[in-house]
Amino acid sequence: MKKLIVIALSAVMALSFAACTNNPPKQISGQAAEGDSQQIPNPFKDCKTVAEAEKTAGFTLALPEKIPEGYVQKSIQAIKNDMIQVIYENGKKELLIRKAKGKEDISGDYNKYSENNTMTVGSLQVSTRGNDGKIKVAAWTDGEYTFAVSVNSEDEGLDNTAISDMISSMKAEGDTKEKVQIPNPFEDCKTIAEAKKIAGFTLALPEKMPKGYAQNSIQAIKDDLVQVFYENGEKELLIRKGKGSEDISGDYNKYSENNTMTVGSLQVSTRGNDGKVQVAAWVNGEYAYSISAGYDAAGLDTTVISDLVKGIR
Repeated sequence: MKKLIVIALSAVMALSFAACTNNPPKQISGQAAEGDSQQIPNPFKDCKTVAEAEKTAGFTLALPEKIPEGYVQKSIQAIKNDMIQVIYENGKKELLIRKAKGKEDISGDYNKYSENNTMTVGSLQVSTRGNDGKIKVAAWTDGEYTFAVSVNSEDEGLDNTAISDMISSMKAEGDTKEKVQIPNPFEDCKTIAEAKKIAGFTLALPEKMPKGYAQNSIQAIKDDLVQVFYENGEKELLIRKGKGSEDISGDYNKYSENNTMTVGSLQVSTRGNDGKVQVAAWVNGEYAYSISAGYDAAGLDTTVISDLVKGIR
């Protein structure tokens, strides 16, 4: 269920799990929810070398010979038999390179961008998303593998030449089979009822949203996931529900605070900075849920998160 590990942000991006702090979990009481609940585990394993990551994932990753100026390799992570990701840093900017088995979009970034294009790099058709002529996300397939290059949402993005140079030196294990453009798995919906028909389940939304936020769009993946975007000026809030027990937030940015809060019978994993929550993820029965405030946003208070969680089913 790779799409539930990596999707739509967000931002999503430059993606990496942060190490847990020594802060005690925040205990917040709330109304009990039905079904079993459990804390969502981090699927990524930290690796010292690409070779170690390759052993974990079960395939190799050829990193670009040329990285944009100023970026240096910071960390390497892998998911067993599934994915490798390498994170580069340039001050506060982050660049993420991913490779995984399959043909799905593994960027984890489903932010809305004004420009969605396709560029040709050799025999590859690369889907790009960004703003003002700059690319934030590039995704493509090569043989049996899917790839992504992304920059965090607060960065202005990279130009076409930088993206092309990186992609041209990332090969898929000598495989020259069919190259296909990665489709966006989400379908736009006018109502939650329409999303329910596509996903096969409904999503109950909170009755009260944080001040200033208004619903902007609804999307769904067939038999898999529903997501709803809210906007407050340039701020964006994303609520997701998907089948299974994996983290579906799509946000694996590095945060300084990683805690668990109790909301009724639910154990909610939270990630954020300076006492604010950027990501909340939990499981209730057969479904996984998440709330994301965006990597470059100020985050939300735990009280606000608790109130939202209580209203989502």
